[in-house]
Amino acid sequence: MPATKEEKKYAYRAIIDRIESMIADGELAPGDRLPPERKLAESLGVSRGSLRQAFHILAERGIIESRQGDGTYLLAPLGGGCSAEAILDAIGEQSGFVHDIIEFRQMIEPLIAALAARRITPEALGRLKIVACDQQRAVIAGREEDSLDAEFHRLLAAGTGNQVVIQVMTTIQSILNESRSTWLQTSARRHASVEGHLRIIDALEAGDAEAAGAAMHDHLAEIERAIFDEPPTE
Repeated sequence: MPATKEEKKYAYRAIIDRIESMIADGELAPGDRLPPERKLAESLGVSRGSLRQAFHILAERGIIESRQGDGTYLLAPLGGGCSAEAILDAIGEQSGFVHDIIEFRQMIEPLIAALAARRITPEALGRLKIVACDQQRAVIAGREEDSLDAEFHRLLAAGTGNQVVIQVMTTIQSILNESRSTWLQTSARRHASVEGHLRIIDALEAGDAEAAGAAMHDHLAEIERAIFDEPPTE
């Protein structure tokens, strides 16, 4: 069962309390590196998704800094104008917003994929395959691929041939990109994205609208699970 809002709030509180405790006990001071993400999540009994969300808010407030390939560092102690309650509220709002984005995407993107399966041209399908291959290579090489993810979905919308669909998706692209933010990117998320795109391409190539819609639905559900470390629903 997915965690309830109260369970998630407890998880965020545990993370903040642990950092405060480490500072108070002299285990952590500005300039020090925090324990590795996996180790900290396990010691607190929280998901890595919850930990990443808490870290993102703390980074936004200048309390910690994540350095690619070098871990996460404490820049300043908690307190002052950045109370634990304010952080908890911000995390809750952010988490809810990302869930809302994915819920919105689930409402429209399976229909886009189904329509594209009926209308996409061989040339447009070829471009989608190139983007998916580039994305797969980026994941294997450990490079950022969020722009390729966005390009795949843009090209898929273009494959419908519907000008309203294309304009609407272009207009709201900046909002949708919030579900591709760097702080949400994990190895599991990146691999899930590539695998989902390849399944969608298979359905498009077969001209199977129903399978394309189902593949997109499953793709978005898997991405949500990868972001929030939630188990598959029965």
